[in-house]
Amino acid sequence: MSHVRRKLYGSLGCGLWLASVLTACGTAPATLPSTPPVIPVAHKSDPVAAESSVVQSLQKQLREREKRIDELESQLNILKMIDQDVQVRRKPARTPAMLTPGE
Repeated sequence: MSHVRRKLYGSLGCGLWLASVLTACGTAPATLPSTPPVIPVAHKSDPVAAESSVVQSLQKQLREREKRIDELESQLNILKMIDQDVQVRRKPARTPAMLTPGE
């Protein structure tokens, strides 16, 4: 039984040692670098450029909508003129006073 226990503890010890070695591989070095990391300046202007493109896109959509509204208003005016023309044609040519009772 002690032989099995010794093997078990040996395997457990090796597993713990291997786990600690593998986790140490992913950690930061103990000494800090002598120069600070360089932060690119381009990232600071990216939000402004992105906002500018969004604003331009929204302005384009607004112009397209205004153009569409103008087209629809023009079509509405044409339809109103057609409707007025149809109403004028529906009116009888003679007034009711001119009609004779037999008609």
